[in-house]
Amino acid sequence: MVKTVLTTLLVLMMFSFGYAEKMGTIKGRAAYRGEVFQGTEILVYHDAVDIDLTKPDYVFGPTKIDGTYEFVVPEGKYYLVALKKHKERKDYIPQIGDFYCFYSGAPVEVVAGGISYVGFNLIKVKSTGKDRITKSESGIYGKVLFEEKPLQKCYIYIYKDFKGGFRGPAFITYPSVDGTFKISLPIGKYYVMARKRQKGGMYGPVEEGDYFNFFYGNPLVVKKGTYKYVEIETVKRLSQLEEGTGFAQVKGIVVDSAKNKPVSGLFVLFYQNKNMQGKPLYISGRTSSTGEFSIKLPKGVYYVTARESIGGPPVSNEWYGKLAEEVVVKDESDQKNLKIMVEKIK
Repeated sequence: MVKTVLTTLLVLMMFSFGYAEKMGTIKGRAAYRGEVFQGTEILVYHDAVDIDLTKPDYVFGPTKIDGTYEFVVPEGKYYLVALKKHKERKDYIPQIGDFYCFYSGAPVEVVAGGISYVGFNLIKVKSTGKDRITKSESGIYGKVLFEEKPLQKCYIYIYKDFKGGFRGPAFITYPSVDGTFKISLPIGKYYVMARKRQKGGMYGPVEEGDYFNFFYGNPLVVKKGTYKYVEIETVKRLSQLEEGTGFAQVKGIVVDSAKNKPVSGLFVLFYQNKNMQGKPLYISGRTSSTGEFSIKLPKGVYYVTARESIGGPPVSNEWYGKLAEEVVVKDESDQKNLKIMVEKIK
């Protein structure tokens, strides 16, 4: 509670001293097996090669009665963990009876003025098997589960640090046919996770419908003469846990009106007023190298503009453009695909 209060005060101070333009929003929902989850804290860590998961940089929450949360942080990249402790304590080390989730889409990139949606699909931390003592060998053994049943045809990945965001080739990748594994490892510290991609294959981003989890006991310390028991309860990756809550997927592209080529690095702003002044209701992340953007919005009527900066009127040489017609989002099934033409302000 104390760290949560201090985090809130720190963020308010940053706004007070003129850092608001460099802040971005992270929002989303926490759930356990499809049910929204109240009272969960969100632990936030700056992107780094070596991160101490017991010492978050920021602590936000708890989540509301509908499982939602929202907070602002300075622009940058972050790793996020959701933790609901089964009893009050000061530390942030997951214990038996806690609910836990390491966000599979991390690191999350936060841009100034943008909104990043992060959904947490929690597991319950339970007691597991015992370590095995050997004469001289060392490593890990255990199971990969989904809803307490063995997850077949999955992969176990072992990394030495946070470098690369646990993406790409791991230190060791172990295929498991039946959800069990035994892996010999030299003495050291490791991060262990499991994945099963619906499209198959060993590598690639974790997408919606894939099975994934980061072992709650990471980092593991492997000692000589011991095979440490590891049981990984996986979850299914959901986009932002916003399905069924009134959010519609709004996608689009921002294009140079003169050359009909995509423009990267712009924000797309959604207003509730026709003159598109004041604070927008929603702001996308910056457009990609192909000019594309994507955001989830609740039902409503929006007036849309795209520009390089946020706040104040457009300035000379800034990319700027707006849709002539309003965008009406009727419900969560009302998918939109927008094309916004922009030009340099003279």
